[in-house]
Amino acid sequence: MAMKNRLDTVFLLVTAMLLLIGCEREPSKTKEQVMQERLAERLGKWEADMRKKCSKDVADKAIALTDSIVIARAKYNRDTSIHSLIPGRPTRPDYKPPTDSVKVKPFLNQ
Repeated sequence: MAMKNRLDTVFLLVTAMLLLIGCEREPSKTKEQVMQERLAERLGKWEADMRKKCSKDVADKAIALTDSIVIARAKYNRDTSIHSLIPGRPTRPDYKPPTDSVKVKPFLNQ
């Protein structure tokens, strides 16, 4: 029975020590600490949003620039071989009306 009392005592002491160790509380945060944590959280979110927005703006500008370069190259390199086969318009010759020595007469004689 002495052994049982000793085991009960050891068990009781171990349980009491575990309860004391397990019940230790972390020091509670002050209002200032909570405000600082929330501020840091909000600033982090704002910074992430700004980075995302800036990345999107840069990507949009790059796409627009790339599209305009592709369109310009396509216009420059389009097939103009048909147009080069058609000759240009000739210059207008100098017109000199013929000199007519005959007097004008009516066609129908009355």
